Amino acid sequence: MKNLEKSFPIICAFLLILLFSACGEKGKTVSNDVNVSDISLSVSEALGDNDAFVSVPESYISDLMKMNTSNYDSYDVKINSKGINIDEYGIFKAKDSSQASDIEKTLEDYLKLRISTWMPEYMPEEFPKLKNAEIKIVGNYVMYAILSDSGKKTAFEIFEKSLTA
Repeated sequence: MKNLEKSFPIICAFLLILLFSACGEKGKTVSNDVNVSDISLSVSEALGDNDAFVSVPESYISDLMKMNTSNYDSYDVKINSKGINIDEYGIFKAKDSSQASDIEKTLEDYLKLRISTWMPEYMPEEFPKLKNAEIKIVGNYVMYAILSDSGKKTAFEIFEKSLTA
């Protein structure tokens, strides 16, 4: 009985650890039927300057980003058209998880290109956003963000919330 009393706190701690680890994000369900434009609108609204973000034309994506948009289910790439900054993000919906990985690779190449062609004397205060740009995949959706750290955090939170339940 004394051994049980001594081990009771350890058993309780172990059960609590199991309980809290079971409440993690593992149980979240990903939805693959959310409209990309709805997600993008929510992101730009959350960033606080919805009027500033404009969708780029298909030619921007095909020429500069080297992406064939006809291959994707849907997409929306937005840049900030007001003020002097390089704020940009894009959301792509792939047809399947394999294509999502391909989109991620293409976006990595795009970001590398942007970094390699950056002119250091041009808006040096904006370069950290580009250097620290990130890409996230949720289900068949891929998002990249060239934003401040707080902007990226907000954008990716909205992106993930829009797609998980």
